[in-house]
Amino acid sequence: MRKLDFETVTVREGKAEIIVPKPDYYRVSPNEYVPSKAPVFYNPLMKENRDLTIAVASIMRKEIGRKLVFGDSMAGVGVRSIRVLLEAGWDEAYLNDNSERAFASMVLNLEKNSLVGKAHPSKIDANLFHAEHSSTGTRFDMLDIDPFGTPIRFLDTGVRAVKHGALISITATDTANLFGVQRRAAKILYGVNVLKTGFMREVGIRVLLKALGEAAARSERGIEPIISVASRHYVKIIARVLKGRKHAFQTASKINFLKLRKANGIYEPMGPIDPSEARVDDSCILIGPLYVGKVFSKNWVEKIAVERVEKNWLDEKISKITNSLLSDDQETIGGFDLVGLASSLRIAPPSIRIIIDKLLEKGFQACRSGFDANCIKTDAKLDDLIKVVKSL
Repeated sequence: MRKLDFETVTVREGKAEIIVPKPDYYRVSPNEYVPSKAPVFYNPLMKENRDLTIAVASIMRKEIGRKLVFGDSMAGVGVRSIRVLLEAGWDEAYLNDNSERAFASMVLNLEKNSLVGKAHPSKIDANLFHAEHSSTGTRFDMLDIDPFGTPIRFLDTGVRAVKHGALISITATDTANLFGVQRRAAKILYGVNVLKTGFMREVGIRVLLKALGEAAARSERGIEPIISVASRHYVKIIARVLKGRKHAFQTASKINFLKLRKANGIYEPMGPIDPSEARVDDSCILIGPLYVGKVFSKNWVEKIAVERVEKNWLDEKISKITNSLLSDDQETIGGFDLVGLASSLRIAPPSIRIIIDKLLEKGFQACRSGFDANCIKTDAKLDDLIKVVKSL
């Protein structure tokens, strides 16, 4: 068996046994890691992210009878592809990383898990890897793009490397940009004007979907999101890619601005709007452009919830993610941060459940946000919400 030029340990993740860099390289506290400091990138805290990929891949295996091929353009130690083969039962995987040490780790881990022949490692630039799989007969049934930081420069090539109707999974860890904390960087990287709101995680998801949708449209493709997650320090979206101008136009039509009104220190979402039709006054703010369509498929999320129960080694966080998404009816974009609202009113934060019940009693629509823990979504105006909060 090959040897690596750095200290390693063997860990089990799902059904895979993986040789990874010794945690001392990148652990700065018992539960905090800086994977970029390791000889090869591996983040144990991202298991929940990989588990979500495994759940989706497992569902595809059950529903599709033909041969399935997985692609991972920034594979690190190779754990994601190995688990797709071992746990989801896929037929073949192509895993790539432009790091020499990562390539050596992938080869070693494929040998350790008896996958030589089913998995094909390579050591080239991720965009070149996508390009090599962009012609008929070479494309993937699912492609995972999980860089350190922003994935923006890999989207144009990535959408061309998946088959019609296949899936692309994108992870971004530059959440400060996506959430509107670093507004200049958001403008430069994603071409959006966003700011930090009480529903910033939903904004981050919609910024990333906007970027993917535009990349798809440039190649005469469209996207249909199946699940979107904002968890810990990352945003992850998985979407179906559909070839054809019709799908490209449909996706482009779902990219627009969101109108906000600021009052009492709270941003009130007022729905998507074409900026040419907006009446802008001192209280009106436009953010975006954002993807303003549905950001997940309820049918897919329900299937993922079932998969989590059947595969009990998948992270429990998957159940929390699916439960949160299923609580969100997606009828409203954005929401009200009840903790921020309570602070502005100088009162204790109210119970989300009680507020929702009160709004429903008054004939409004209301539900929890699937993304921002302290937010509710409602068609009630801010003034109506304040009256309900003060009445408790």
